[in-house]
Amino acid sequence: MTRVLHGAVLLSVGWLSMVSIAARAQPNLAELKSEYESVTAELQKHLVHEFWIDDAPESPELLARQWTLEGAWVAAWLNAHPSAGSDGVRQALHQLDAADESTALELSEGTFLVAARTGIGCVFIVAKLDGQYHLAWSTAQPQEARGEQAEILAAWRPENARAGGRGPYWMAYGSAGPVMPILGLLPTDAKGRARFYIDGIYAQGAGMVVGAQISLWAWDGKTARPQIARHYTVMIDAAVGTRLEGNLLKVREKTFFRTFSTYGPSEERKTDWIVRLTPQGIEDLGETSLNPELDVVDELFYRVIHHQEASDVASPAEAKHVNEIVNEARKGDKNWKEYPSLGIMEDWSVHDNANSKILCLEIDPAGVNILTLKSTGGKLFISDMKPTDKPCVK
Repeated sequence: MTRVLHGAVLLSVGWLSMVSIAARAQPNLAELKSEYESVTAELQKHLVHEFWIDDAPESPELLARQWTLEGAWVAAWLNAHPSAGSDGVRQALHQLDAADESTALELSEGTFLVAARTGIGCVFIVAKLDGQYHLAWSTAQPQEARGEQAEILAAWRPENARAGGRGPYWMAYGSAGPVMPILGLLPTDAKGRARFYIDGIYAQGAGMVVGAQISLWAWDGKTARPQIARHYTVMIDAAVGTRLEGNLLKVREKTFFRTFSTYGPSEERKTDWIVRLTPQGIEDLGETSLNPELDVVDELFYRVIHHQEASDVASPAEAKHVNEIVNEARKGDKNWKEYPSLGIMEDWSVHDNANSKILCLEIDPAGVNILTLKSTGGKLFISDMKPTDKPCVK
């Protein structure tokens, strides 16, 4: 689902109210809390399953006001408690709303990055300028991005948080927000600018496989500027997530095989999207597969299904055996012509054996096969493949 972004709406909804509230001269904490509670109570009437807002015309403006008041409250609270630090930011938001599960990170002295989760998530920066804390930036405002990256970042806009008739398993991507944020700090660049990432899961009512997005940012002292943004798919209970390893930011993804499927709770096909952080900027290193043994089998199946040459992937005998599996699958699948698939991967395991790898792969209904994989020229090659009636052993 792709949403049309209207520039006038993007500029008017939320951002103008953010500026007006942030510009108040030392707003009163009691007044801010009272207004926040009033707006939150009104917004509650427009929530759909707690994840989205409804289609009422006033809903995006109410959501934008709630987000803005959160930021204005934090700024005012820090002005009253100037030495509180990031723990104080979390304390401030908890005082505003006891249900808050916010995260706060210190980007630099007097500058805090906040993921407020008092409902539908938003990220903002509160910074000390001219001796006073102010709401300086928010994901809810228009960003300096174009093309696909602009669409991804638009998921944080209040007008894109509408439910729009989504079913519980509807997987969002692109601009179809909202997004639940997770924050992380990155090394500063050569100019001393603070850098950070916002990782997040798109709101989804049910299911183990969900849409997600990640964006990298640089803070120049006045605003946050996007460096790169990407959407991806993830198994929600994956053992490994986004992490920083040295100067490499790695994002664990669940991608998909072309010729067989996996169950929702399965993490396969696992890949890492990798970004190298340098003093001068960032370098997109692309995706790295963590299941190369399964990939080579998927490649062989794909080539056989589409009648392509496969001599660099498997020996003739193994290609012939796969052709028999494909023919059997084709016979029993009325949708084969449009969606050719060998079925669901039930189980798999791989073990090292001298100069080769032994892969056990069970696909329903193809059964269990034992494959010998050898490395040739830096690539895996299927040298042997035999059916077995024994289950795969981890």
